[in-house]
Amino acid sequence: MFKQISILGSGLLGASLAMSIHHAKIAQSIIIWARRKETVDLCSSKAWCQHGEENLEKSVQGSNLVIICTPVETIGSIVEQIAPYLEKGTLVTDVGSVKNQICLDCEKSMGSSEGVFIGSHPMAGSEKSGMEFASKELVNGKSCIITPMRDDPVDQIQKLEEFWKALKMNVFQFSPREHDRAAAYFSHLPHLLASCLSRHLDTQDVNWKKISGNGLKDTTRIAEGDPQLWQQIFQMNKNKILTAIADFEKSLLEFKELLKGENKNELQSYLKIGSNFRKELDK
Repeated sequence: MFKQISILGSGLLGASLAMSIHHAKIAQSIIIWARRKETVDLCSSKAWCQHGEENLEKSVQGSNLVIICTPVETIGSIVEQIAPYLEKGTLVTDVGSVKNQICLDCEKSMGSSEGVFIGSHPMAGSEKSGMEFASKELVNGKSCIITPMRDDPVDQIQKLEEFWKALKMNVFQFSPREHDRAAAYFSHLPHLLASCLSRHLDTQDVNWKKISGNGLKDTTRIAEGDPQLWQQIFQMNKNKILTAIADFEKSLLEFKELLKGENKNELQSYLKIGSNFRKELDK
């Protein structure tokens, strides 16, 4: 599909994408950019990296597709830096969990560039971080949301969709604003709740940890995610997440009142809706 792909950032998702692209033979050559020389050297030793590069501008030259896999706070500034060095028709995307502000910033930065930026969010993270946990299977069968702006070229939108589908992802198209609303409820709120529950339980008797079962471990697994990364996501999507929290508070208060009222049927009905929702997620 592409002569050369540049992946900026070699963490869990960046390395996993490189592995997947290499395995699926989507690009003739894969360039990995990283800030540290040790990381560049490590990437260069892998079969899924044809060249490691410390220089950001050099890393995108000659590429048909650039994928930015760095923390959300840095994506806008990286696009601004690489924009003058892109060849005509180069497609640039990212993997950020927040889209509206990133897409607005990048649209502005790409105004005089030869390339085109279209946002992406592959929903394929993990509570683990770092290249050592990367896998070519990480994105397989997962959802990916692409978030084109109104004036983005149709052929480039289609090309981006085809790329993610070639990695066996289920692709959806949302506006950047709709993405951030949906992600606040279906991605950011679950992580927030897992983190809050873990933090709260940390204040309880330390001996009680010994009775923890798989239920608690499953419920709080994602709280293990990188705190710095999630702090950035929460702050960048603050308003949408605050709305999601307010809605959840209403649901929690509803359950609290049902429990106080001792109405078995209503309480069971409440729990049944939650049970059915969870079963639907696996279909």
